[in-house]
Amino acid sequence: MLIGLVGKPNSGKSTFFKACTLANVEIASYSFTTIKANEGVGYVRVKCPETEFKLKCQPQHGFCIKGERFVPIKLIDVAGLVPGAHLGKGRGNEFLDDLREADCLIHVLDVSGMTNENGEPTKNYDVCKDVEFLQKEIDMWISGILTKNWKNLERKSKSSSLIVEIANQLSGLKISEDDIKETAKKLNITNWTESDIQNFASEIRKKSKPIIVAANKADRKEAPENLKKLKEKFPGLLIVPCSAESELALREAAQTKLIDYIPGDKNFEVKGELNDKQKTALDIIKKELTDYGNV
Repeated sequence: MLIGLVGKPNSGKSTFFKACTLANVEIASYSFTTIKANEGVGYVRVKCPETEFKLKCQPQHGFCIKGERFVPIKLIDVAGLVPGAHLGKGRGNEFLDDLREADCLIHVLDVSGMTNENGEPTKNYDVCKDVEFLQKEIDMWISGILTKNWKNLERKSKSSSLIVEIANQLSGLKISEDDIKETAKKLNITNWTESDIQNFASEIRKKSKPIIVAANKADRKEAPENLKKLKEKFPGLLIVPCSAESELALREAAQTKLIDYIPGDKNFEVKGELNDKQKTALDIIKKELTDYGNV
């Protein structure tokens, strides 16, 4: 499985990616820090069957710690997306091409509202706009692939079928013929008007590239109110508050044996000798773990 990390510049995507993978990537507070996509391996935490069978597992892939299994998942951190990406704005074309093979997407969103749609510093930005424009850009990308070649698809469909030709056109996006059939039937599409194609693109995106929102920078004081707005406006979306910066700090502290911490835990234990700065930072993170359950 391949998961794509998406979002506008300065939302914390690269920090999120590094926290998941501990890969050495560039992190900076300016737009388009990520130019070429970063690829790495993260891990999904699940309960290991070893506790039920009372045996110590020896996984061929991933690893196991104290009855918690960490299953490897490939991650790709792509260039930041800005409004108009499907028209080539920002690094839009590169961004969208990098998403072709993704099975699902994590939208890393700056829930503090301290960056505008282009990733530039601001205050009181409406974070709901980020969800809307990202979904719109992917929808327009998919519909653009179809409309650009529509006459050719119709011509070829005379010797096969339009569904088959659409499937061939979208096969590079890991969209199957069955998905296309189900979506066309659900929307009751028969004539394939321009409006039908746009509705189809939106629905097939939901089916083939499902999105989870990582509400990053949830530790900022502006975040709780924005998080509430997001959940009210998008009740159908899975929205998870997080702090990639805090998780990265915990993972790096654990790696240097300053703390005992398993990713996903709701607490950690200090093992090494901390200076005042480290102690203050970890105290703040401990409070975040209490407030949000994880970071």
